[in-house]
Amino acid sequence: MFPIRFAGLLAALFLSPAVQAFYCFEPSPTYLQLGEDYFTDTSNRIVVEGDEPGLEVVENLQGEWEGYLSEIICEGDQEAPEPIYREAEVEADVKDSNTALFLISMSKTYRDSFVESESVYLMNKGSMYSLRINDSFISASERERRSLQGKLTGSRHVEVFSQIEIENDDQITVDWQLFSNGVFVYSQRLTLERDL
Repeated sequence: MFPIRFAGLLAALFLSPAVQAFYCFEPSPTYLQLGEDYFTDTSNRIVVEGDEPGLEVVENLQGEWEGYLSEIICEGDQEAPEPIYREAEVEADVKDSNTALFLISMSKTYRDSFVESESVYLMNKGSMYSLRINDSFISASERERRSLQGKLTGSRHVEVFSQIEIENDDQITVDWQLFSNGVFVYSQRLTLERDL
């Protein structure tokens, strides 16, 4: 039954009400604000070394987790977007990283028994424009140019909005939305419990 294709409106409803929902290929709010400067502006970038006070909240999330994932993948194009909604069971390991505040390595098992591994680097230290942390919530935005993977050559401008809701020491929800060259193309939500 998976993947299921939804109309753009329905796909946006699967994201948390606390997270800004976007339609496939919708322009980034940052792009709408900056225009073409979006691709070159670094004036508001913040420097995060990784040892600043308050980051122990992120460090406390390291370890083994398990739970569920839901994701929206945007296929098609701006004229005919095709959002694909998928779900999977997840085993995850949150690790220390030199380049990101939150590195999560996952094994995802989809309902058709397809298994996929993925490592996600959120809150990259060298590309953040905002970072907010308290005992129950972490949010960040980042923008950077990344090389294309696989057979394609060149690069793309990537923007990521991420947030982590910390219910307690053993329950978290991780949401992130990815924009490529100024438009929304992917989102992921992880609902996790610590694997004790």
